Amino acid sequence: MRYEPSRDGAPRRFEVTAVVLCGGASRRMGTDKAKLELDGRWLIERPLAAAREVAERVLLACGSEPRYPELGLECVLDGFRDAQGSVGPLAGLLAGLEAARTPWVVALACDLPLARADVLTSLLATAQTHRLDACLLELERGTQPLLAAYRRESCSQAVRSALERGERRMVGFHEGLAVGSVAAERLGPSALAAGVNLNTPEEWRALERSGRLDDKLFRP
Repeated sequence: MRYEPSRDGAPRRFEVTAVVLCGGASRRMGTDKAKLELDGRWLIERPLAAAREVAERVLLACGSEPRYPELGLECVLDGFRDAQGSVGPLAGLLAGLEAARTPWVVALACDLPLARADVLTSLLATAQTHRLDACLLELERGTQPLLAAYRRESCSQAVRSALERGERRMVGFHEGLAVGSVAAERLGPSALAAGVNLNTPEEWRALERSGRLDDKLFRP
């Protein structure tokens, strides 16, 4: 269900843990996209900056092994694996949820160059106001589960159950939970690109050229 964004009533920083998911292989990009440089900073540092504004503790969900020691952040590793190894970002989300000790968790992908703290704050406020278990940013082509607010207790149980039954989709654990979304357009023009992630060299070059991203680039 789509909700009007709440502007007030967001959980305080000490009530929020941020999880930045960075365990992917970057196959479509052809290189580790978290370490791509834009304006002298790694790509991953952009969502990290947004995360630090809303959360007192920031975790890196790194997949099967620690990454990016230069950042000086705590890494959480996938505890759920199948016969083929890592099962993708849903396992990273679970690792972050189970490592958190706060009522709320915000999840961000490492390849969100235009992630914004005010968007995260609005998602958290909307989730708390409407007693949601999860609140996702809604873009033109779908909701973005990797720019979202999650209630730790209910979502950690639901994600683990989903993984155990073979689910791998990032939205595959929503059944039975109170899940809502906030349309990016309701948060202002700058929010339209906040949830757009980078997957290919073409998308990266478009960002380098213009400094902007189109919502239509989003791959749900």
